[in-house]
Amino acid sequence: MTDTAGELGLTVGVLKGLLSKNERSFYEGKPIIVQVSNIKIIDQSPDGGNGESSIKYRVLLNDGQYSLHGLITSECVPYCEANGFRKTSVISVQDYNLVTTQKHIMIINSLEVKHQTSTKITGNIASCDAYYAEHPDEDFLELVKRNQVGDSFSDNKVQPPSNRSVSPSNGAAPKGASMFQQRQVNAIEQLSPYQNHWTIKARVSYKGDIRKWSNARGEGKLFNVNFLDESDEIRATAFNDLADKFYQQLEEGKVYYVSKARIQQSKPQFSHLSHPYELALDRDTVIEECFDTSNVPKIHFNFTKLNDIENAEANSIVDVIGVLKEVNPVFQITAKSTGKPFDRRNITIVDDSNVAITVGLWNTSAVDFTVSEGSVIAFKGCKIQDFAGRSLTLTHAGSMMVNPDTPEAYSLKGWFDNKGVHENFKSLKNENSATKNAFNSRKSILQAQEENLGMSEKPDFFNIKATINFFKTENFCYPACNNVLDSGSQQLSNTCNRKVVEQSDGTWRCEKCDMNFAEPHYRYILNCSVMDSTGQLWITLFDQEAQKLFGIPAGELLKLKEQQMNGENSEFQKIINDVTMKGFNFRLKARQDSYNGVLRVRYQVLSISDVDFNAECDHLITQLSSMLN
Repeated sequence: MTDTAGELGLTVGVLKGLLSKNERSFYEGKPIIVQVSNIKIIDQSPDGGNGESSIKYRVLLNDGQYSLHGLITSECVPYCEANGFRKTSVISVQDYNLVTTQKHIMIINSLEVKHQTSTKITGNIASCDAYYAEHPDEDFLELVKRNQVGDSFSDNKVQPPSNRSVSPSNGAAPKGASMFQQRQVNAIEQLSPYQNHWTIKARVSYKGDIRKWSNARGEGKLFNVNFLDESDEIRATAFNDLADKFYQQLEEGKVYYVSKARIQQSKPQFSHLSHPYELALDRDTVIEECFDTSNVPKIHFNFTKLNDIENAEANSIVDVIGVLKEVNPVFQITAKSTGKPFDRRNITIVDDSNVAITVGLWNTSAVDFTVSEGSVIAFKGCKIQDFAGRSLTLTHAGSMMVNPDTPEAYSLKGWFDNKGVHENFKSLKNENSATKNAFNSRKSILQAQEENLGMSEKPDFFNIKATINFFKTENFCYPACNNVLDSGSQQLSNTCNRKVVEQSDGTWRCEKCDMNFAEPHYRYILNCSVMDSTGQLWITLFDQEAQKLFGIPAGELLKLKEQQMNGENSEFQKIINDVTMKGFNFRLKARQDSYNGVLRVRYQVLSISDVDFNAECDHLITQLSSMLN
């Protein structure tokens, strides 16, 4: 028994006890107070053709020690809907039948919702099905079946089973049936190291890439996969040759029977799933595809409202759902540690808590994003970032689903179309914080030079507000290799971008990739002079920042320059003039460099933005106020 079960007032052990021929008399007459661990709505139209819908709830019940599958009849549904029945509700079962087919099932004819709680009991909860599969002689329903007793055994109308086989027709397993079709299936939620024999029926909700590793003890490779059923989701890992084996066997989205994997404590630093355990796929593990995909959800969400993200723990992983409000263009970010470029796109979603939040997409997800504004998007596995306010970024193991078939999606779509489209939303981005940080690290050009920024072993980073007064337009770009290198991950794009050299046959060659190309793609490497009231600097803008400055790719600007040189009408000079003698905010990286034996400091632009005159005025007012005080 867990402390939580006692606090919730659960009748601990009652689910197993009612099925036990030895314990049943002890539990008869006691209140059956249990928690609802999971709910699935079943909508079945009768054959009578009257068009009425018969809704039932398939549930997983939990008494703090054991779990049991249940079915809430359609007569109870109106009461449930009117009394806030949901996952984690604590209920009192007042009238029920116990039956067995593939599983032991409690058919609930009458219940009372005792109270609501956000606490979900987890841990070492055993499955009644698993227990009685190992102890069939204790199974009361098996005793009923053998003795062929009548339909009623007590005031609670416990009914005997008509069939305990998996087969839906005549009770005999079909010829050639797999080993899994003749054993009990366990819920993922109930898996723990204390179970010796178990089988899960689950969908591959996430399939990672094979990743290589090396350390002082050697090298190897691994592969991660997530399995999902109605109750929960669990992570599994395979190493070395088993990684190759299971990577080939498992396909994302398909359903499998899995057994004989090693159950071990989960490692939260490597997984965002809430399950306390994970699976290690070893040589004894048996996995077989299941073609009966009924009752296995496609994806499992545990949604967090957008207004709750403001107070959530930074760097925690959440699932969110919202309406797409804004889509920004793709841009590139270069990793400081490796120098590799990554594609990124920021989108904004909103929900009925009247909050808007930015979600960052990466690489393939960013480039291939074509969702229309106004669509509902569910995200699984977003990381909460705490820089200049709150935002989200989709993790490499995360996923998104457009217009999912969930109650939350239908509710949000109806709200947005009728009301939300006209709402003003609170943004969780704290622009004032970002602006304040920018002002705090701002230097004048003279300050940067007098403080010898960039002359130490490590680079220095600072901000300036300066005006561009001159461009070197002779060589503002270079022909680059556009070969996409194999980074060992489908999630990351890694273009070579080395300079290519034109060959005598008109092709362009990259020595690093040992490849020739019909055409290169051009990337900016732009040098310009900037000045403020205290001095002047030469700075370098690379492709991402220069493209943001001019608004067009380097290859297009090069064509305009060639047209101008050929005497044709061209907007080249106009584009240059439009940003000359214009002020910008620059984030600079200063580092020491040697050129022809002479030490100097090179200033690279990390980011560029327009001057926010409102923020500048506020900053001046703050400075003046502090001086006067």
